[in-house]
Amino acid sequence: MRRPTWPPRQALRLAVVLVALLGLVALGGWVVGGAVAALGVLFGGVVGLGAGLSDVGWSWRLALAATSAVAAVLGSLAADQPVAAGVVVGLAGLAQAPFTRRGAKLAMMLPVVPALTASLDLPGRPVALAAWLAVGVVAIALLAASLRISSEAHPAPRGEAVRHAMATAVVAGVGLGVARGLEIGHGYWLVIAVATVLAVSRDATGREAAERVGGTLSGAVVAILLVAVLPLWASLVVAAVLLVLSIAWVVAQQVRLSAAAASAAVVLVGSGGLVGSGAELAAERLALTLVGAALAVGTVALLWRLDRGDREAADEGARS
Repeated sequence: MRRPTWPPRQALRLAVVLVALLGLVALGGWVVGGAVAALGVLFGGVVGLGAGLSDVGWSWRLALAATSAVAAVLGSLAADQPVAAGVVVGLAGLAQAPFTRRGAKLAMMLPVVPALTASLDLPGRPVALAAWLAVGVVAIALLAASLRISSEAHPAPRGEAVRHAMATAVVAGVGLGVARGLEIGHGYWLVIAVATVLAVSRDATGREAAERVGGTLSGAVVAILLVAVLPLWASLVVAAVLLVLSIAWVVAQQVRLSAAAASAAVVLVGSGGLVGSGAELAAERLALTLVGAALAVGTVALLWRLDRGDREAADEGARS
């Protein structure tokens, strides 16, 4: 079946409205609290997107906001300690379990929060950033509610939720700790790859890994070509358009196209319009995405073999 190459009109309209309204909230945060407020609101909007668009109730959304804020502070405090940073990311991965039981991708980005705050030299105090991040999580939910946008949450069985949380904790935690130890500045991209590729359902992980890696590769290549010819202001405009398309394709469940748009947007914003820095950023993202995806798929394969062995042993015991 031929895949659509453009987001459905409804999904595109949703993405435009959400990005525009969240941008206004971030602008208001900038006026009140400066760059750290705007950054926190935007980051919180990304983290809370799954909860905001799912019919899970306000108790879960507020719990995600509070948990994300705590994870952000702990990640900042562990920034100069690779082992501690890995432990904090691992704890955030474990904290996914109750959220995942309520909705499969409710807290998908939670481990990314401390990975980012541990890896980046973010402006402002950690507590201020965490508070604005919580505001962003709540804001995206309020915006979705005001637009009457919601979808089914798809709860996960307890066993799958716990197994997914443990796998995420180990792979993302160790990966971030090693990246920090090797002084890889953008090691959080490995955690992003793990978080997005390591699906709760083991059967879906291989497919999502292939689509996301393929999308990231194509998006980075396009971005490298664009930064060679576009001035900075044009790069930022294109990046905003790509962000809208990425969200629209997420709503339309087009993983590969969403990854391509998101990857290109990140490279365009980070490149500053210089070919060299853009290429360097793209190459680093590609390498870390490949490593994270490979680790995620390998972990699922190992868990599948262990689980299959347990089932065969249980069946053999029942027959005897």
